[in-house]
Amino acid sequence: MSGDSRCGLCGVYPKWIQSWATSRNFIAVYGLLGTIQAMAFIYMGVSLTTLEKRFKIPSRTTGIILSGNEISQILSILLIYYGGSGHRPRWIAAGVAFSAASCFVLALPHLIYGPGQNALVLTKEYLNSSSSLSNVGDFGTPKSKNSELSEICWSNGRPDDKCGAEQLADTSLVPKLLVFFSQFILGIGTTLYYGLGQTFLDDNSKKKNTPMLLAVTFALRTVGPAFGFVLGYLCLKIYIAPTLHPIIENDDPRWLGAWWLGWVILGTSMAVIAVLLAMFPRELQKSKKSSKKQILIESEMPLKKDIVEKKIEKSVPQEMPSLKDFPKMSKRILKNKLLMFNIASGIFYILSAAPFMSFITKYLEVLYQTKPGEGTVVVGPLTLIGMIVGFLVSGLVISRLKPSPRPLLFWNVIIGLCYFSGQLSFTFFGCDTGAIQGIDYSAMKVNLITPCNSVCNCGDVKYSPVCHEPTKTTYFSACHAGCHNVVNETIFTNCSCVIDKSYNQSAIIQELFGPSETSSSTFEMKNNKVIAGVCKNDCFRAFVTFTIISLVINILGCSGRLGNVLVNFRCVEKRDKSLAQGISLMLISIFALIPGPIIFGAIMDSTCLVWDMSCKTRGNCWIYHRDSFRYYVNLTSACLSLCGAFFDGIVCYLSKGVDLYGDLDETEPKRPTFSELDKELKLSNQHNTNLKPT
Repeated sequence: MSGDSRCGLCGVYPKWIQSWATSRNFIAVYGLLGTIQAMAFIYMGVSLTTLEKRFKIPSRTTGIILSGNEISQILSILLIYYGGSGHRPRWIAAGVAFSAASCFVLALPHLIYGPGQNALVLTKEYLNSSSSLSNVGDFGTPKSKNSELSEICWSNGRPDDKCGAEQLADTSLVPKLLVFFSQFILGIGTTLYYGLGQTFLDDNSKKKNTPMLLAVTFALRTVGPAFGFVLGYLCLKIYIAPTLHPIIENDDPRWLGAWWLGWVILGTSMAVIAVLLAMFPRELQKSKKSSKKQILIESEMPLKKDIVEKKIEKSVPQEMPSLKDFPKMSKRILKNKLLMFNIASGIFYILSAAPFMSFITKYLEVLYQTKPGEGTVVVGPLTLIGMIVGFLVSGLVISRLKPSPRPLLFWNVIIGLCYFSGQLSFTFFGCDTGAIQGIDYSAMKVNLITPCNSVCNCGDVKYSPVCHEPTKTTYFSACHAGCHNVVNETIFTNCSCVIDKSYNQSAIIQELFGPSETSSSTFEMKNNKVIAGVCKNDCFRAFVTFTIISLVINILGCSGRLGNVLVNFRCVEKRDKSLAQGISLMLISIFALIPGPIIFGAIMDSTCLVWDMSCKTRGNCWIYHRDSFRYYVNLTSACLSLCGAFFDGIVCYLSKGVDLYGDLDETEPKRPTFSELDKELKLSNQHNTNLKPT
């Protein structure tokens, strides 16, 4: 057995492992890789808001940072060109190794800069160690809990906010560059995974089985996000510094979870998968029957082994690619109208899904007040179960019924219109998350300084919300609520802005029921305190509605995905298949994956009302205009989906006569059977004997 058809690595080919070189086992490992890569992709989205808060990154900048993944995919097109004619499992394994490295690079900012000063001041250890210092931290929270009542309203002026080394590290360019670099090398692994893995499966299996094989691999990859959501939820429930004890709960906007922990887990998993993939041979055993023939050749013809192997190699000619042929092949692919319109539809659908792929956690936190990672644990798995059902059912139906191209692709047009309707409906499912004192949502104006807190000098106090529960009013901070005293880390009393409200409500009670000195003072005492955190409102119904609609449109969307992939495979020549996949990824990266997060990041930033300011530098957004956020994001997505449906209609029109199932494919060279090789060998020996001189 030649080295190209043996399982092993670095010259080690154990006999017991040779039977594992089958398409079924490759699908298992390849599918597991897809699961882990999808976990990484979703985990990035889940932990993104935490990353933005930790290093003060605006959403627009986040979109630029995430584009590193797609930039490397564009530059990796030559890797697919050469890898398509090489040892594809090892090329994929090399890409997975890059993906593993990217995960470890992404964890580096935490190892270098730690949890950050803003996270440390919200821990009990920090409060205990600074009991001899001033009473107020950077967020308006008390530094000392030794006294029952501590002043937090600085009527004589607040100390200057010094920009120290810790604050400068928070706004440093280095963490952003590390995240960009990690995304850049991650893109190499993603390119090789998509560009070579699917074509390798298609070339090593019967064409009629391709739809079901692709459905299984897509389903396995779709399982990944469910685990990614769970991993994100579990990691973000842990404080960014796991050994410390925070004084706030994880529903507080200032909470920072252990975002870095998941990358260590994912990087280690990918490293193991890279080794497993590298052990697969260049060519898989298509059936047990073919493997038995190979064993028969080795056992019964030991003397003819070399001749037989040479004969097999000659029967399947392999052309090594040359750089001079690259432009010619690229031009041939780019002139393929059906392929280009199919790619165009994918570009618009991916653009429309960008806010839900890259910013889903932020979307749920802003509109439905979910905790970091909590909302995605509900939306994610339910939606992904639907996607798996869509993939498997469509794969089974296509494999069994083999619908002709036009009916199959017309289904995608219907799906596109359903996407448009679903995303349009999202604009109506908002939630009244309550008012924030000093913010006028109708006029989009912010005026946090009022007569009741003007003496406290709150101008430089950072966002640390407190809630007055009786009126469901959120204040920017305890200082902005005019609070003078602190009972503990989460309860603030003697708040002048709240007392004003209490007096007003007390006056209404007196007018209705008559004066009552006891009831009035009791009412005031119970209502002049606030607690840390934003006021919570009931957003359950809107959240469930959003989840159900997402489930339905994702089931439909995944049921049409296989048709698009089959078109990509079948509308080009076999020699162009891998490069066509690479060019598809390149165009989608240029026109969808790169601009998508940047566009929607800018749209989200345009609705921001309150920004974090560190060292006179604008960082992440703390408060968005919720209605504008919901309208701008969803209306833009709906319009892009409609464009995708339009291009699907063109693909449906052009698809007549495309052989989706390989029924007319007779160009694939066949291996000679053992009897044919033996017969040719005898004829060759007889011919050589006749040529000998008598």
